[in-house]
Amino acid sequence: MPEMVVEEEMLTKGSVSINNEALPASVYVITGAEIRDMPVQHYLDFFRRIPGVITSHYGQGDVADGFGMRGYQSGHGSQIAIYVDGVPINIPHHSHSHGLADLGWLIPEMIDRIEVIKGPFSVLYGNFALGGVVNIVTKKYQQDPEVAVEAGSFETYRAVATVSKDSWEITPLSVRPFLIYEIYDRDGFRDNSDYRRYNAFNKITFPVVGGLLSLQAHYVDRDWGAPGYLSVSDVKEELHSRTDAVNPEDGGNSEYKNLVLNFVPKTGEAGLYATLYVASHRMNRYATFEPSPQTLEHNDWDYGGWRLLYDFVPFKKLSVLVGSDGRYSEGDRLGYITENRDIVARTEDWHIENLGVGLFGQVQWKPVKFLKIVGGLRYDFFSFDIDNHVRPQNSGDGTTSIMSPKVGLVISPTKNFNLFANKGLGFRTPSADEMSPADRDYANFDLEPAKVDTWDIGFDAFLFDRLQLLFDFYRTDMEREIRWVGSETVNVGESRRDGYELEFTLHATPDLRFYINYGQVNARLKNPAVPGHDRVTGVPEDYLSAGIQWEIIVHDGARLFFDFAYQRLGEAPLDASGSVFRPPVGRYMGKASFRIKGWTFSLQVNYHPSKYASEAMFLLGGEPAYDPKPVYEFVVGVKYTF
Repeated sequence: MPEMVVEEEMLTKGSVSINNEALPASVYVITGAEIRDMPVQHYLDFFRRIPGVITSHYGQGDVADGFGMRGYQSGHGSQIAIYVDGVPINIPHHSHSHGLADLGWLIPEMIDRIEVIKGPFSVLYGNFALGGVVNIVTKKYQQDPEVAVEAGSFETYRAVATVSKDSWEITPLSVRPFLIYEIYDRDGFRDNSDYRRYNAFNKITFPVVGGLLSLQAHYVDRDWGAPGYLSVSDVKEELHSRTDAVNPEDGGNSEYKNLVLNFVPKTGEAGLYATLYVASHRMNRYATFEPSPQTLEHNDWDYGGWRLLYDFVPFKKLSVLVGSDGRYSEGDRLGYITENRDIVARTEDWHIENLGVGLFGQVQWKPVKFLKIVGGLRYDFFSFDIDNHVRPQNSGDGTTSIMSPKVGLVISPTKNFNLFANKGLGFRTPSADEMSPADRDYANFDLEPAKVDTWDIGFDAFLFDRLQLLFDFYRTDMEREIRWVGSETVNVGESRRDGYELEFTLHATPDLRFYINYGQVNARLKNPAVPGHDRVTGVPEDYLSAGIQWEIIVHDGARLFFDFAYQRLGEAPLDASGSVFRPPVGRYMGKASFRIKGWTFSLQVNYHPSKYASEAMFLLGGEPAYDPKPVYEFVVGVKYTF
């Protein structure tokens, strides 16, 4: 959803509002001001302090980053629904990961807010909202234009320019521009880990018919090398250096572009919201997972869609929301065995057309001052038309649909304490691999979406005008758990996840904040094929983040800001039996910035103490393999605000 502002009162879970922060669920919001001050060297850094969010930078360019929450850990966020300005980023039937969500193009300076919704509770989000939802809203404008340059370790260079000012209004339509351009170049810690990106984001916003209309055009082009995953034992025995690449011919390139139109009410929440978009995504990826040969994955997708909703607010204690969304996508997914980028054999070749249409409604009612009741329902319909050129006998078409109800409540005995509970159904559509395999004669175009049934109970509180607390316990039951086995995705059956999350923030002074977040999750298969082999692989058993943020006014408007953070992911099983574990991994991140008279000088430092483990760790050929990280890395920057 685009940003909405509640003007009459401070927004809480007890408020009647369609803003995500008012959901009877665990919701974490990161503002653009926070992003400006936090240490960010990769887009995953936005999320590292959020309890329950699992991030793994795989070192495979912009195609392979692990992102998950609540024990749903999979490459590319395919079990997390991700939206940017109302546009669904997950791409159905993408190779390597059904529902790939490419966020590698995000520029920190373009973001107004990030909303992380735990669980599948919101009716506004459908396909892939299993573990939760990430909703990203970009800025409409900013206070002043800026230029910034950065340089860092491993020949990292970045330049960004932002053309926008809150007082600019270009007549005759009172247009406000927000234009941002970025160049990023990095050689990387390991051999063949170079990465280059060119970004152009253009948005104009102007008032029309009682609302604000934004027109957005975005283009990004990227090229990268992929150093691959090294055997841990080989590195320890010095058969490989930590900087070695598996195959110097691995790597890839991608291109993403979109046109987006967004309309929101100019004031208040009641009224019409509309999003229309078209987008395209192109990607080539060469990868070697030893002992298997190099492969090429090629994806070429075009898609477009809409979201329309209307919020009726007949009186302050009642909101009735109705709407529809949908997306049509068409594209080609191909796979090859290659040698030094020369094609040896074709393994996958699908042409896929996919249409999804959703209808949804939600009612919020506050019958008494201390109680809010929320109920919602989605109906989603999908059609598929798949041409399987490797196995033509598996070609065909089909339809499927699903109803996903949501219900929740908030009890607010005092102004600063909210007890919340919810129950919701989420889902993911079947992938091309499931309906029309390329490796055997079998087709099932009547396969229903895999369901996730989850419930939460928790509370949030703001005590003594200084202390924020949030506790949440959840249970999730899932059909058709998909996990990586070797180099393939396999249905391993039904699963259950039980867990809890705790957030603690102390505002010691207006300029000094401490926080610590902790969570645990138990992820198990219900009926494993082999007794005792019930672990859901790759899911850390616990996670911890802690930090301090401190702003110091020096003199005459000059300011110092410090942000220091620590993140730890607990051990995670690498096989279903739990006999092989990835050890706990930690990471320290720090940023210091000094602002004076339009200038901002900054220094970022990251410390990875684990030389023989990383967030990204797998079994390849039966042996633990990982993507080694540098022990230290830093970035210095200077920015001028006009």
